[in-house]
Amino acid sequence: MDVPIRHRGRAGMEFLGSLQGYAGGVLQKQAAAAYAAAVPEPPTKLRERRDSVTRTLADNSAWRFDRLFTRYVAEEIYVRAIPAAEEVRPSIEEWLDVSEAPGSLTLNPGVKPPSYWENGFHLTPGGWDGHDLMGVITQDFGYQYVLKPGGVGAVRTGQDLNDQRTLLAMEAPRRDYRRVLEPGLGTGRFALSLSKVFPDARITGVELSTQMLRYAHATAAERGLDWELIQAAAEDTGLPDASVDLVAAYILFHETPPKATEAILREMFRVLEPGGDLVIGDVAPYEHQEAFRAVVLDWETENRGEPYWRSALQLDVPGLLKEIGFTDVQAYGVGPGNYPWVNRARKPEQT
Repeated sequence: MDVPIRHRGRAGMEFLGSLQGYAGGVLQKQAAAAYAAAVPEPPTKLRERRDSVTRTLADNSAWRFDRLFTRYVAEEIYVRAIPAAEEVRPSIEEWLDVSEAPGSLTLNPGVKPPSYWENGFHLTPGGWDGHDLMGVITQDFGYQYVLKPGGVGAVRTGQDLNDQRTLLAMEAPRRDYRRVLEPGLGTGRFALSLSKVFPDARITGVELSTQMLRYAHATAAERGLDWELIQAAAEDTGLPDASVDLVAAYILFHETPPKATEAILREMFRVLEPGGDLVIGDVAPYEHQEAFRAVVLDWETENRGEPYWRSALQLDVPGLLKEIGFTDVQAYGVGPGNYPWVNRARKPEQT
């Protein structure tokens, strides 16, 4: 939405975006250059990479301030964004109050989230449903003012997350899908890319968070999009067998532990019709990252609310897809720094 953010709130959020941009765009580049000069042949195993970077850059001020500012921004986003949203609450509530829309929103107050979801993500206080305006807080304050200009994690300073979502949607093998499922819908940013690339398809989004779904529903209503939004776990969507011909997921599987990832992929196999396609976009595995970059990303596991990052970036997703029964499995990067990293597969015609 076009949030009528007040000057003080905007200034506070723009400061964080500038600070994150300086950390990622200046300090981190200096630290990377210092490491490359000191260690021309870095190790390949993750633990050895962490030890190497920690030891080599122990007294490097660019590295230490980059990490300090990145953690500070991650914590401070909500300290500033929540009061800024409260200042304009009536406007936000009016936008979220959708009375008519071409699509549908089905909430399930009794849904029981899996245990890993209760851990919260990205240092969000109370998790995605920790505040009744959290969709706007994360999307229109955190993303728009901080992460978009400043970068974060696998998204480098100056890159646009929305462009990367469209890149992933374009990796689906066909353009004539009839029904597309997105597990882990969030605020609907990737669904917007899916609607653009597949304008004739019915988009179904499954998401656990009430507040993310409310935001996505308002987004669809604002743009006249016929989305079917369902509150459910991606492991148990409740959708019929063989009911979609494309499953597309973006940055979902670094938020889930390996056992949950497998359960979700098995559910996606079930709901795909024979011959249907799966396309996943996420962060490239550590083995496809340069040593310094792998350590920067791995740091998120303990320091920026990404509890499953390390296990996700070491998981053999292609092997898991084959074990489940998918065929035509491919894994490759499509953007700078191999981001987004694509896993693509097909459910065979005969299963």
